[in-house]
Amino acid sequence: MKAQILCIHLLNDFSGSPLILSQVVDGFLKQGYKVTIFTNQSEGFLSNIQNTSYKKNSYIYSTKRWITLFRFFLSQILLFISFLRYWNKDTIIYINTTLPFGAALAGKLMNKKVIYHVHETSIKPAIFKKFLFKILEWTADEAIYVSNFLQKQEPLKTNSHIIYNALSNKFLAEIKNAEAAKETFNILMLCSLKKYKGVDEFVNLANILSTINFDLVLNADKNEIAEYFKNQKIPSNLNIHPKQKNVHSFYQKANLVTNLSRPDLWVETFGMTALEAMAYGIPVIVPPVGGIAEIVNNNINGFHID
Repeated sequence: MKAQILCIHLLNDFSGSPLILSQVVDGFLKQGYKVTIFTNQSEGFLSNIQNTSYKKNSYIYSTKRWITLFRFFLSQILLFISFLRYWNKDTIIYINTTLPFGAALAGKLMNKKVIYHVHETSIKPAIFKKFLFKILEWTADEAIYVSNFLQKQEPLKTNSHIIYNALSNKFLAEIKNAEAAKETFNILMLCSLKKYKGVDEFVNLANILSTINFDLVLNADKNEIAEYFKNQKIPSNLNIHPKQKNVHSFYQKANLVTNLSRPDLWVETFGMTALEAMAYGIPVIVPPVGGIAEIVNNNINGFHID
């Protein structure tokens, strides 16, 4: 009988890292493993996956930094305690991103196999990042990087290798040919509602290029969007959309997809939206550094632009 796999992801939403974990879980299930997912109760790619069980993670994000930090460390203490119940059970601990260190410490104490799926490098403050990666290196039996850039950026002494992110068969099956003729040129960006993701730059581009249509799909609800843009005038050629479970309709009408993340604030270690766009045959603009630059050949299927 195969071991039970305990998968932990801190914040479930419609961003890249929970999307990849949902694909990993699907692979585990097909191999006959029993899977338990530890995550929060917000809606995202990890919600309602069939044939899995769920354990609630108590972490709640706040716009206030110190409140978020307190909630984060409290959630890790509770996570550590909850994992101890698996002491006498045959389990593997699969940690998505470097954040859920409570599960890693519990796994080390119980002498369980701990696997990290490393997605990120832009963690602040620096002392917090150093703390997380030290725990990763001490506890992990295996580490998976999402790009060559990330492995070179965050080298570890533990056993590690690169597995590039990929599109699921379900996503590929839903791709439909875009309309042959389009009356207007459409530029699309899908990202989190963060300044370092280039949201303000995208709005500025819409202001400058008034004859072009812009679609901005944000991993945020309507209230969060209204709060962020409350003091800004949104140009008429820019449509802002809240988080979406299915984004195919946006890709179908897009002529260009952008990732405007600011390398001085955030380095993209991969970039699922670029991969999704290219699956549709859409050229992309991406930053000139990071893992995302590895999957886009400059001047061939897209452009590297800061």
